[in-house]
Amino acid sequence: MEEQLREIANNTERTACNTRSKASSHYILVSQKNARISTRFSPSLELKANKKYEISLVGLETYYSFPNIDATKSSFRYSPNNETAWFNVNIPEGCYEITDINEQVLRVMKGAGHYNLVADDHNIKIEANNNTL
Repeated sequence: MEEQLREIANNTERTACNTRSKASSHYILVSQKNARISTRFSPSLELKANKKYEISLVGLETYYSFPNIDATKSSFRYSPNNETAWFNVNIPEGCYEITDINEQVLRVMKGAGHYNLVADDHNIKIEANNNTL
């Protein structure tokens, strides 16, 4: 038991040492709209040729600037009467949260009269699969 505790302590110390900053840190703000991003350091970073260096991305802030619904993935169909008739739901191209997609489905189904007013339910709910994102 004592040996296991020593091993845990050694592993913890090694992890702390490996994750501790080895040199000074630099924060870089890059703000561009194209896919190729570059920046200039001021003052410039002087790197020694005989050393190995690493760089990591600590954070990324971005806006929803790319559509998750586009022309290739913008519609689905449903049957309110056990596959006797089918109805299409089209969602315009854009950047949607799942709640927005559900609201669009609800609007289409209410407009077509496929909404359960008594239960206040449209019987279709789109949800995220958190396991696969």
